[in-house]
Amino acid sequence: MKELPSSGETVQLLEESQVVLADYVDAVEYERGPLNPDQHQADNQDKAATYTLTNVVPQITDLLEGPWATYIDAVRRRLNNFCRGAAYVVTGVTVSGVIIQRGKEDRMAIPKHLWSAYCCPRFDRNSPYDVRYMFPTYAAYALNEIVGHSVTEVPLKALETFLKNQTGMDKSLSIFFKNCLSENTHTKRKSQAGVVDDFSQVDRCKDFLYMGTPPRGYLGTSLKKICQRYVDKPRYVTLYDPQKHIPVYSAYTFKKSDGEKRVDIPWMFEPQLATEKGSSNMEPFPQSALMHKNFEDTQAVLEDYADVVQYERGQMNPDEHQADPLDKAATYTLTNVVPLIREFNFGPWSTQVEVTRKRLNNYCHGKAYVITGVTTSGNMIRRDNLNRVAVPEFMWTAYCCTDYDHNAPYSERYKFPAFGAYGLNDRVNNHIVEVPIKNLEKFLKGKMEVDKNFQIFYSDCVSDV
Repeated sequence: MKELPSSGETVQLLEESQVVLADYVDAVEYERGPLNPDQHQADNQDKAATYTLTNVVPQITDLLEGPWATYIDAVRRRLNNFCRGAAYVVTGVTVSGVIIQRGKEDRMAIPKHLWSAYCCPRFDRNSPYDVRYMFPTYAAYALNEIVGHSVTEVPLKALETFLKNQTGMDKSLSIFFKNCLSENTHTKRKSQAGVVDDFSQVDRCKDFLYMGTPPRGYLGTSLKKICQRYVDKPRYVTLYDPQKHIPVYSAYTFKKSDGEKRVDIPWMFEPQLATEKGSSNMEPFPQSALMHKNFEDTQAVLEDYADVVQYERGQMNPDEHQADPLDKAATYTLTNVVPLIREFNFGPWSTQVEVTRKRLNNYCHGKAYVITGVTTSGNMIRRDNLNRVAVPEFMWTAYCCTDYDHNAPYSERYKFPAFGAYGLNDRVNNHIVEVPIKNLEKFLKGKMEVDKNFQIFYSDCVSDV
């Protein structure tokens, strides 16, 4: 590129193929808006290279100096702070036929919209959720008019859909190769766990299951397997229903504990249910309720429990069955809770949680595996006239401990190595029924979408030794 010549004759030759300074002289409502902005470059020569008229478009002054300038700086800060590798940015326009004239000749098109998108495959996966969900790629667009020119930030796919509806855009439009997904994204996701394909194939996740084997026989094809990670460590596993927005079951290893609950932990959510690029760690809900809309399609959010005074958030892996503070904290995610009737949660079910805790504390000498789940019957919590969270009909639980005290009183010993229980999630008739594993499985086969081979524990918790 070269500086524009001062000779009028030379400029006249140039203006046949490109914009010249004279085109902007009388267009007082417009400024020269760079597509590659000076602020996104560091080297002096790179910054200088942005000052060419082939890199600018006529922008409404209020847009350029207001919302668009704010957006450019927001992207600069975001990529500065959270992009760990190269960041690729594409900025463009749409047009609608409006032209700036000079000397009664059409000189340059006025953009109808400005849009921009970035791609950063290597980013900080421990950044706050309200930033991280905008990686590896995100986008924005704005109307280039005096009014209504706020910048709208959207996912890349949403921008592409928007642009395809504009004049002259091909239906196969794709801004970044493979939508900015690096080839090792899937591999990284597997190694970090979070939402997984198979519990038994992920190291440390299968450790929460007897013989590394999850319950068999579930028929749902949309169910998600979550290796519940907190502070970069797997804590337990959950089979989750993203349509009913509740866990089907949580499986965990019992830790001898004093039964105390933690009360200082904020409720959390599972980022990878919302997007594959999400963190594999559960995270506290963002303070802004507007942010919750980014993941409420795939899981319950705090607002779902706000106005349902008859229900409590009942934990499948209860805080009281863990000892380590971080293991206890990890139970406070909405992917581990279901709506329980208050009278049932604080009455019979709470009592059963305590009965199981004392029994395993006193008579289980080895590792105890516990699975707690639900059955549903179609009852839903609604919000904004939409079905949001399924209400369990029954809660059930079962434990497996093959190394137990054979000298325990018979009233306890016959409940080893495995036993189960279930209760109706209601205000009345909600007593807990304790039963052998086979009886529990038979009961559940009539209440859940499972096949005839449904089994809670591998080989019904019968040790090979």
